[in-house]
Formats: sequence, structure tokens, C-alpha cells
Amino acid sequence: MTRLLQPPALLRVREDAAGLPLTIELAGRTCAIEVIEQWRISEPWWPEPIDREYLRVMGPGWVALIFRDRIRGGWFLERIVD
Repeated sequence: MTRLLQPPALLRVREDAAGLPLTIELAGRTCAIEVIEQWRISEPWWPEPIDREYLRVMGPGWVALIFRDRIRGGWFLERIVD
């Protein structure tokens, strides 16, 4: 089942030296993750500009879509598939 979170949920993330996430805290649990795919979306001309680095990540028994908000800062969970 796919769940879209509106608004996206703020995540606590531990990053490696390159800035990629190693673990995320989800529902009170810290989970090791593996990055499957990565891309960036930057739309500065929108009424509310966005600049996000998206990652599809895999954890124990689930896949999620997370992003780093490069304008406001922070990591967010946007979608989870379990």
C-alpha cells in the first residue's frame, strides 16, 4: 500500500560524509536505509519556489520517497510503500 503524507513529515536523518542519509527516524524507530535512486527538482519561478533533492530509499520491509528541502532546510518523508 502506498501512503502519501500531506504535508510531508519532518525526519531526523543521520548522513554520511557526502550528505547522503544512512539512517532515518521513522515512527520512533531509527532504521538503516539504502538509497535506491536520487534526483533533484528545482522550480524557482513557482509562486512558492522549490529546490529539493529527492531520494527513493529502502528500509526493512518498506520503500519510501524522502527529500531534502534545499530552501528551508531539513529532510522530509513524502511517500511510503509497505
